[in-house]
Amino acid sequence: MPSIMTIAIISERSPRGGEIVVAASTILTMTYLTVRPVSSHTACRDEFINACRAMIRNGTPKKYAAKIADPFTVNADFADFWLAFDKKGAELAKQIVRNSGKSVEQGKYDFPAMVHLFEHTVPDPPIDGDLNAWVGMLSTQLEPWKEKIRKMHADHSL
Repeated sequence: MPSIMTIAIISERSPRGGEIVVAASTILTMTYLTVRPVSSHTACRDEFINACRAMIRNGTPKKYAAKIADPFTVNADFADFWLAFDKKGAELAKQIVRNSGKSVEQGKYDFPAMVHLFEHTVPDPPIDGDLNAWVGMLSTQLEPWKEKIRKMHADHSL
């Protein structure tokens, strides 16, 4: 089993899907995890990038903003598993996996499936107001995912 896992972060929410996948990608940055943001919506405000930088020590949001992949140009091999931040993104990720001839139900590592819908309803980043608070809220919500990924990496690195 490879020591570096790959996760695709997908959101099809308009117009802030790009910012959601950039923030989640930045938050989930780990040395043993390749994170790939995916969205049809690629806009990411400079003040949003700055808020991510201010709130997340080890991430590089500007790099992720430049690498948002178009969901219509990727296949199931793009990632070991997919984390969707909205139902539309989850359905699109499932379609990508199925179109590649793979099973949506058969997951890799300890995940029961290839596509996972994030268990929290994430509001759009505010147009005006405290972006740092929004990034902090998402970071707190993603902490259990970071722990799951750490555990899977440890279990499969033995």
